[in-house]
Amino acid sequence: MKRDDIVQDPREKKERMYLKIDTLFKLGVPVSIKEHKSGFPAVTIDCGDVHVLIDILSLEEWWAKRKHTK
Repeated sequence: MKRDDIVQDPREKKERMYLKIDTLFKLGVPVSIKEHKSGFPAVTIDCGDVHVLIDILSLEEWWAKRKHTK
């Protein structure tokens, strides 16, 4: 499966992707997160038509910030 590598992308682009995944999840689309073979902190996320390679650290940062703004 071809995944978009967004590890080096700007934070704003990553955050848009995280929001898209979160929206799909809330609509009931299953999400799969797995450690990438390259090791920490790289993970793969598959959710519907979204297939990305990201760093878990930026995802955790986004999640923490999102929880504090609700």
